[in-house]
Amino acid sequence: LSRVQWQTIIEIITLKAQASEVYERHLFLLSTFYLLGLRISELSSHSKQACVMSSFYKDRKGLWWFEAHGKGNKVREVAVPDAMLNALTRYRRVLGLSDLPATGELTPLLPKLKGYGGLGQRQIRHIISQAFDIAQQQLICRGEVEEAEHLKAATVHWLRHTAISDDVLQRPGEHVRDDVGHENLSTTCLYIDVLDEQRHASAKQKTLLPED
Repeated sequence: LSRVQWQTIIEIITLKAQASEVYERHLFLLSTFYLLGLRISELSSHSKQACVMSSFYKDRKGLWWFEAHGKGNKVREVAVPDAMLNALTRYRRVLGLSDLPATGELTPLLPKLKGYGGLGQRQIRHIISQAFDIAQQQLICRGEVEEAEHLKAATVHWLRHTAISDDVLQRPGEHVRDDVGHENLSTTCLYIDVLDEQRHASAKQKTLLPED
């Protein structure tokens, strides 16, 4: 996504959420995809995995992490920036929950509006598609037709690509690599181990809109 597209998406969905709680879930999903660089499979619930609130957890040093189950069911810890904690708190308040998850809390991270359990991939795609459609109409209204046309082709996975592309401009590449679950920094790069505290510190100040 271009800077204009991403900024439009966040701004219009934030306004929608301020006007109606219906869009709070849209905003939370967009925030989570972008700030954590997750795959859709790492946020969705299915027969073999239930994505719950306690996927967010605080370690003994007071640092917050997200436990992601990636490809091949590999588990990794993703550093959680302050902006993500703010988004989580906002969404949990809408759901009538405490500000932050308790250890072992089994409330679905993305509870269905009707029925039990969490959202599957199809439902998540539908919500993100709605957000993209709303942003596209906003771009058209502003006369940015080319940006709107390009946004038509956008998929959920574009959010992960956008997150990573923006993240590597602000943080050490090896930190980003570990957070998003890449095997290597590049095919020619030596694997570099980093301390969890250093990786977390570099993630702390991530924002929903990258700085100029």
